[in-house]
Amino acid sequence: MSKYNEQVEVLMAQQTKGKGINYQVLESGLRQKLKDGTIQQQDVAIALQVASAIGSLRSRVLYANIKRAAQQEHESQQTE
Repeated sequence: MSKYNEQVEVLMAQQTKGKGINYQVLESGLRQKLKDGTIQQQDVAIALQVASAIGSLRSRVLYANIKRAAQQEHESQQTE
């Protein structure tokens, strides 16, 4: 996950650093986080940017799944 975290930081600082982003690493990290059940609200925005950049059906489905997982997590926290 360290490559994922590194790419997230690059993504967040892209405008100031001007560094290129490896969206495939981000996509892979998001898939792993989804598999592990560790999705956070920030990951939804990252998944949207990844889906926009890559544009594949696979990346758009990943975004939808991450968004759904984040909503479910948010709803479960509200009911506790």
